[in-house]
Amino acid sequence: MWFAFEVIINILEAVLIAQFFVRYFGSKVGKGSVLGKSIYAGAVIGISHFAVITIFNYIEYYSGYQEWILGGVLFLTVVLTLQGRVMEKLLFVQISSVITGTTGVLFTVLFQRWITYDASGYPVFGVSRILLCLGAKLIYVIITELLIRYQVKEKQDVTNNTYVKMNIIMFATQTIDNYLMNIIYINVLSDTLISEVYIVLVALVAVDAIVYMLYVELTNNSIRLLKEKMKSAAYESEKKEIEKIQEIHKQTMKIRHDMKNVLLNIRLKLQDGKVQEAEQYLEEELNVKLAKVNIVSTGNRIVDAVLNSHVQQAEEAGIPLQLTVECSLGDKEEMDFAILLSNLLDNAVEAAIQCDKPYINLRITRKDDALHIEINNSCSAVVDLESQDGILPTTKHDKTVHGYGLSNVKDIVELYNGFYDYECKDGNFMTDIVLYM
Repeated sequence: MWFAFEVIINILEAVLIAQFFVRYFGSKVGKGSVLGKSIYAGAVIGISHFAVITIFNYIEYYSGYQEWILGGVLFLTVVLTLQGRVMEKLLFVQISSVITGTTGVLFTVLFQRWITYDASGYPVFGVSRILLCLGAKLIYVIITELLIRYQVKEKQDVTNNTYVKMNIIMFATQTIDNYLMNIIYINVLSDTLISEVYIVLVALVAVDAIVYMLYVELTNNSIRLLKEKMKSAAYESEKKEIEKIQEIHKQTMKIRHDMKNVLLNIRLKLQDGKVQEAEQYLEEELNVKLAKVNIVSTGNRIVDAVLNSHVQQAEEAGIPLQLTVECSLGDKEEMDFAILLSNLLDNAVEAAIQCDKPYINLRITRKDDALHIEINNSCSAVVDLESQDGILPTTKHDKTVHGYGLSNVKDIVELYNGFYDYECKDGNFMTDIVLYM
């Protein structure tokens, strides 16, 4: 009867320990659902714990070395089957061992008047023995449930150094606990009790609980404060970005206002027939020179002006610019193509002028309803195209003004149901655009 009861209690203890660790850490082995994996891991932990403690029942009822061996087996199975960090698992294996060991001894002391022992030192089966074991297991369940509910919220933010310190503290107190539990049990067998030892044991368990609670509270508070600082820093960064956007918008509105005045002045001069004064105004106020050459003719007067102007600009900068136009653009929307080509050539000139051997080649061809525009230019900078998020890169010195012209290019390409591609290789930057007319 005694052995059968001990087997049942050992099974109960193994189940309680296994479910606690599986619920706290989660399984990393097994197949199927989360529940299936949990059952598999719990079975490995529970069966191994049950086997070891049952074997000990044959050898000796209680001894301090048993606690260390049980803890070692539990630690090994937990590491092999459950998720989480090794140092955290070691900490909770020690906590679990302290709970199971001390509660058993404490209840043994409380029931010492009603428990009798045989010649080998084993407790005789009876009501008091049943109550002692069930009471110890109940305390284990209560404490472990508290541990599951009261834990570090962001475990990934806990350093290994913290876990090492906690393990050192727990190991020291567990060593003293095992030594004192041995003394208490030996004295209980001889119907004597050293109250000082009992008090010290209770005090050590209380210290363990307080240390763990302080560790959880301080860690959670530290993580909370860190997150508050990060949120504050993110807010300040976002605030600066918004201020920067507002400043860009302000500058854009200012430029737009100034351009209205410029265009109005040019319009008045042209209405009065003062073409030369309008050209001079453009040169003086906008630093734009109208092309005095007419190298290419596309049938589109605005496109012609843009191309010829860039040819002259490239010539003055010492950049060879080769134009090849193999089709007529006379039936196309003048402003769309002028904007598209102007922006692309501006970028090409900006990149080529920084090279030792600058060049720009522009080729415009048409096949059926597809208009093909290809620009190749020298490029000294190493451009990471994969990090551009779909935005053509720039070599402009002022990065804040980049993107607006190319945004117009993208809109025009989409307007004509086309696509564009670009490649930077061996000092050559290629832009390839196809528009469907």
